Amino acid sequence: MMTRKNTLITKIIALAVSLFLFSTCVFAREVWTDEQAKQWIAKQKYRAGVNYIPSYAVNQIELWQKETFDIKTIDREFALMRATGFNAVRVFLSDLVFESNPDGFMERFEEFLKTADKYGIGTMVVFFTNGGTDDAKLGKQVVPSQSHNPGWKKQPSYSILGDKSKWGILEKFVKTVVGKYAKDPRVICWDIFNEPGNIKSLHIVGGAKNLSDDRIKHLKRCSLDLIRESAEWARSCDPQQPVTFGLYKYKGGEEEKIFNPLQISQSDVISYHTYAPLIDHMRIIKKIRKHTSKPIMCTEWMGRIRGSTFNPILSFHKNNNIWSFPFGFVAGKTQTWRPWPNDDTPEMQGIWFHDIYKSDHTPYCPEEVEYIKRILGK
Repeated sequence: MMTRKNTLITKIIALAVSLFLFSTCVFAREVWTDEQAKQWIAKQKYRAGVNYIPSYAVNQIELWQKETFDIKTIDREFALMRATGFNAVRVFLSDLVFESNPDGFMERFEEFLKTADKYGIGTMVVFFTNGGTDDAKLGKQVVPSQSHNPGWKKQPSYSILGDKSKWGILEKFVKTVVGKYAKDPRVICWDIFNEPGNIKSLHIVGGAKNLSDDRIKHLKRCSLDLIRESAEWARSCDPQQPVTFGLYKYKGGEEEKIFNPLQISQSDVISYHTYAPLIDHMRIIKKIRKHTSKPIMCTEWMGRIRGSTFNPILSFHKNNNIWSFPFGFVAGKTQTWRPWPNDDTPEMQGIWFHDIYKSDHTPYCPEEVEYIKRILGK
């Protein structure tokens, strides 16, 4: 039974949290204009890096929770990353790990940033994602099966995404992290919500295949609202870094017609995903340019068996000042060298989908690594 003393303590803690968030996030700014975004990018060095999950982690939880966080492995992989020519990472945080112990999470995130900065690597931060399975929990994580990214988790879970009364912890998550690092040059971008309309995530084994049509519609509406609210939470901290929401659908349908305009309108710079050949990148950029002249980043790409390869796409990105984040680095527990389920055909056996290096840090394709070094060394 809750005593009067416990109730008072709870109220004091809630007030302290509110005052902290208010004190760190009070100088709200508007979405950057095209001209402001261009002025920002003109002052930046070119960034190319990877979507990073350490080889020891099967998902975001295993990356960040105290019991499994391994800064020594991260340090070794950052050293390899820098030797390859990369100077950036895109990394997914974990709302569950943050909620369980905000101070501990923030300490580990600071270790991550310090280690990245030691190698001249800037960090792009992702808070939320609809990718993965909807069964995230703390503690021991799934043992990898023989499939692509078997342990990846949706965040927030759909029980939270679909219930706005539970969004207080999401607001605290965003405002605490952005509030502390809003003026920190080690953070290069806030990529708030990864693929917000992608409810089923069909390229992940399991996904959300058992959801009813009504539930999917509800979650998509909530995703639209979370875009609006999370953008406001982040900008309320007046970050010097851009906020973005990555586009990932370009062939008509609801995501392009409803999600894309909102994501563009809430983004300081424009980001997009595609795992298709160079011609697809050119087509997407042409579409984006009909709406805005803001700088562009490609925050997910590179799937070899789909024709999304470093040569020639990385060169195209570099020549057009498009910040570039291919998927994967050292082959590990995510097993993202394996194909997406619908690409798992006999003729594709032996061809890596994502990732660049084997677990012993030798390259999957030495010629590919030499190409990366040559392009990024220009």
